[in-house]
Parts: sequence; structure tokens; C-alpha cells
Amino acid sequence: MGIQIETGQRGLTDPVMQKVIADAVPDQPLESNRKMNYFVKPRGRRLSEYEILCCYTQPTPDWIPGGLDWGDWTQKFHGGRPSWGNETTEMHSTDWHKHRDPAKRWHAIYVKDKAEEWRYTQRFLKQFSSDGQIRTMDPVWRDEVLNDYLGAFCFNEYGLFNSHSSATRDCLGDTLRMSIAMIGLDKVDNAQMIQLERTFLAKLVPDFPESTDQPKKEWTEGAIYKGARETVEDIWQDTYDWNEILWAGHQVHDAIFGQFVRREFFLRLSSYYGDNLTPFFINQMQLYHSQTKGITGDMFFHCLGDDAEFGDYNRRLMRAWTDKWLPRTVNALKDFMGIFAKIPEIEHVTTKDAIETALNRVFDDWTEDYADKIGYKADKAAMIKTVLSGLKK
Repeated sequence: MGIQIETGQRGLTDPVMQKVIADAVPDQPLESNRKMNYFVKPRGRRLSEYEILCCYTQPTPDWIPGGLDWGDWTQKFHGGRPSWGNETTEMHSTDWHKHRDPAKRWHAIYVKDKAEEWRYTQRFLKQFSSDGQIRTMDPVWRDEVLNDYLGAFCFNEYGLFNSHSSATRDCLGDTLRMSIAMIGLDKVDNAQMIQLERTFLAKLVPDFPESTDQPKKEWTEGAIYKGARETVEDIWQDTYDWNEILWAGHQVHDAIFGQFVRREFFLRLSSYYGDNLTPFFINQMQLYHSQTKGITGDMFFHCLGDDAEFGDYNRRLMRAWTDKWLPRTVNALKDFMGIFAKIPEIEHVTTKDAIETALNRVFDDWTEDYADKIGYKADKAAMIKTVLSGLKK
């Protein structure tokens, strides 16, 4: 009903208006639900600091599911193409803004963590140097394996880092963008840690080369990383779906090839060759791998795989992408087996039985963490047989 003011007096000072106002008040409350209505739907009971700072921080046009029906930049691409579009991925979602980093990291938290890691690294390197621990390291392991092959693995990590550039740009949500950028930066951090170790060794060991020339040659021309190089190049340069880039890079290649190289080769074998330095850096890389697994797991399994409308379709697509990238990753591991001919043999450590046990661990972890969650069936025995065929007699 409308309220008409017929006198010069206002509101509560006019008895007539008091009655009009009182009559206009309904007998029952207009809204009986007294719960908080959030602008952003929280993952938990209340909005976290992470959600307050990260959710809907970019324009969210109405053609992006989960957006706020407004946004996009005034400046368009040539031909009028908008800043973001659903055509950048074959995946579908009812809400591209649903993702949350399980660790609730945003920029300040991320930078704080990195600063603390560097302070701890400085303290460790100072103690390693002053204690003379370099004297226990096997010269062949140090001068050939660490220099050439750990150095070459730096380019595997750097290539995967570069693949995140288009994924960060094209993804359709702000929390996705934050997470993808951070897991990409963790990859370049891996590459920098490898080169940091080589630079540190060059200060302790006369004639140990600090230059990346030999590792780069091994990566670009050598046989041991041939399959990995071709796979990483295709993820980085020839894959245009940003979800496929992340699936191929993290859920297949890094989860199998990366895990074997880092954990089952360099980390497992270092102590047998008197190397107390490399495990420090590899364990930091493994922390990044664990954090990335949490992020991509939330992306692919919780948000996309469990999507109420498109979940079944998305899981079928993940299985199709796995069919595409898994054989290439297995062949990359097959090529990597050639590295065992470069190191002194240790019974039940570098022999075929020990390598097979290590491969079983990697494929078992991959099956539990990734394949089972999308209903993907793989022949583990056949994959291990293929990989072991790369061992040199």
C-alpha cells in the first residue's frame, strides 16, 4: 500500500501519520529466516579469509556458469571475443567458482611459506658446507648423475611450469586461477632448486660445472629423457584445453614419471651413494607434489567429477584423456630406465627386482589417488613390463 503525506508534519510527530505507518506494518514478519545470506557460498560453515580475499575478484560474466551475471572487460579481443569463454575447455560445470584450495592459500600466505623455506634452506646449506658432508658423496653419482641427469630433470619441471601460463589465463574462475598459478610456480621452484643444488656443488667441488649446457644437451638430445621431453613439449605447446593441460601434466605425467624420478630414483638412491644433499631438495619438491594433489583433486574429483549435472560426462572425458597420455608417460619411464646403466650397481637397490618394486609403488599410488576416482582400469603388470623393457643389459 502507498503512504500519502497530507500535512506538513513528518513521521512520528504527526498522529495521523503514526496511524498510517502503523497500519502499513504487516502482522507477520516479512522474513522469518534470520540466517546469514552470503554473497559467496562458503565451503565450510562460515566464509574463510581465503574465500573473502579470492572469490569473485575477477569480472564474472553471465555466460560463465557460477558467475554473478555481470562483468567482463570493456576491451575485447579482435573480432569481439570476450576475455573468457566456455569454449576454452571440453569440461562442463554448473559452477566454475566452486573450487577451493584445501590449504586455503592466497598470495600473502604463499609468499610467507616460500620465505620460510628459503631461510630454512640457507641454514641447511650452511651446515652442510661447514660439516664437510660433500666428502661422503660418490664421485660418479655427483659428477655424472647429479650434474647431467638431475640437471636435465630441471627442464622437465620448467616445461611443466610454462604449460600453466595458458591454463592460468583461460580458466573460468578466480579461485581456479589462484590455484593454477601457485602450482605452476611450484614447478619453476623445483627447477630453481635443482639449479641451486648444482650451483652449491660448484662452490664446493673444483671443476664441477655450474653451467646448464650439459644438462640442457641431455634433455634436448639424450635418450634417457626423450619420451619425457616429447610429452612435456606436447603438454606445453600443442594442448589448448586448459583442463587437459592440468590433467595430463599433474594427474598422469607428474603422478607417474615425476614421482618415479624424484622419489624412487633420486630420493631413494641418494643415501646409498653418500648423498645427503639431494634428499633435502627432493623432499621439498614432494611437499609441493602433495599440495598440488590436494588442489587438482578438488578441481577434478570434487568440483568436476561430482558435478550434479555434468559429473558423468566429465569423468568420461578424464578417462579419454588418460587413454591419450598414459601410454606416453609409460614410454617416458621406459626411456628413463637407461639411467641405471650409468650408475654403479647395488644389489637389491638398483637391480631389476628393486626397480620393479619401486614401479609397483608408483603405479599403486597412481591407481589409488587418480585412476580409481574416475573408474579408470589400467593393466599395471603390462605397464611395468613395458617400462622394464627399457633396462639396458
